[in-house]
Amino acid sequence: MELKVFAVIFVSIFVLSASTVRAACTISINRDLSDPQPLWRYYFISGGNGIDAENQLVDVACPGNSVLVDGVSIGAATGQARCSSTRFVISGKTVPFSSITCNSHATHTARLTGSSCLSSYQEAEIGFLVGSRFIRTMVLCWDRALQRTLYSQFTLTKTIAGYQSGYPRPSFIQGSGFFTATGIDNLYTQNTQRTTINGLLGLPAGSYQYIAQSGNYFLSRGHLTAKTDYLYGSQQRSTFYFINAIPQWQVINAYVWGTVEQNVRDLASRRSLDLTVYTGVHGVSTLPHATTGQQVELYLYVSGTARGIPVPRLTWKVVYNPLTRAGVAIITVNNPYVFDASKDVICTNICNQLTWTTFQQTNAAVGYSYCCSIPDFRRTVTSLPSFDVTQVLT
Repeated sequence: MELKVFAVIFVSIFVLSASTVRAACTISINRDLSDPQPLWRYYFISGGNGIDAENQLVDVACPGNSVLVDGVSIGAATGQARCSSTRFVISGKTVPFSSITCNSHATHTARLTGSSCLSSYQEAEIGFLVGSRFIRTMVLCWDRALQRTLYSQFTLTKTIAGYQSGYPRPSFIQGSGFFTATGIDNLYTQNTQRTTINGLLGLPAGSYQYIAQSGNYFLSRGHLTAKTDYLYGSQQRSTFYFINAIPQWQVINAYVWGTVEQNVRDLASRRSLDLTVYTGVHGVSTLPHATTGQQVELYLYVSGTARGIPVPRLTWKVVYNPLTRAGVAIITVNNPYVFDASKDVICTNICNQLTWTTFQQTNAAVGYSYCCSIPDFRRTVTSLPSFDVTQVLT
């Protein structure tokens, strides 16, 4: 990955002490990025602001469309704006940064890289194509046979507390070249998943026993890498691909898992750490068959004997500080109805060693959760890529 990129990727490449920068132009992430926002590259970032010195050049890009200045196209997908006395000079105009936009949202792309991951699976990436460069936001490991992602990986910036809040959520995108099933969005709808799950469990098609008629007992499109794990709205939009989603019980997604995600963001922000974060799945969730009582694996895609898009038994998040080689795994059981400690607890719980977590641990109804050292976690979960860990991230 190139180091000289737009701010959509690395929000800490040019982190300097504030005293080294003579601030002339300040770009507020939450006030000065008009919609549709361009990708941009800044000089220094602090407290949710990008700060550029006098005459500093700022690269802006609108992948898939054109840069606009005061609503008028400059006739190109990329441009340079120069800081000049609190404003920016671009295409012969001097304007506030909020006047630099795109004629539509920056086009993001999900694609296979042509490389393998975990020996027998396919590496994929999500990001932005800017000229001949691909600006990556995350990398994923794709299991084509079961039509699932084994893990996603990205870098969580230390400046995440200044993220662009309230940015609209787009619809999920199926993308091309991944799923053999069609209509993935429909498979996630509550009516369709109710019919599918009930069919697997020998229940009447319209039964509300597991997929409830209302409330949080249904399988959501659960992000692996979360929307608000990214600083900019353009990055946040790029998370809405089905390869970055898993069938996760909404009652778990909304409570324990959401708290886990926030705890990790707070850790990065409060300790000023750029963290490498992996989020993945392990196993297939089960529920008892209505007639036989046998545990049946749950899938959203069922066609004859073919199965795909499994409901994961466990979701996990590995948080790693590459500077100190400290890391930890957080595991949540993705089943609000059945908890089996002999199968669901795969490593020794060390949450009591962590000073930065606040999520509930033992309430299976909202997602039984626990923490493990990475070596202990790896004894069962072999889908975590290799990296050197020397201590627990406490």
